[in-house]
Amino acid sequence: MAYHGVRCGSPEIIGRLERGEEVDPASYYLRIAPMFETSDPELAWLNDIVTLGIGHRFGGMPVYKVFEVL
Repeated sequence: MAYHGVRCGSPEIIGRLERGEEVDPASYYLRIAPMFETSDPELAWLNDIVTLGIGHRFGGMPVYKVFEVL
């Protein structure tokens, strides 16, 4: 998976995110447009779809909900 995205918020919130602090996801904007590439036959359908995602950080790691655009 590779993606482009946008993350924005107040300088205070972005600073807290960059320090790995837990921040309410409603206090900033994080959206992604992932693209998938796989040679696995069972997952090949991912190569042919468009997706968008909503993200936040939890425990210092990014967490995404990814949705297929129909």
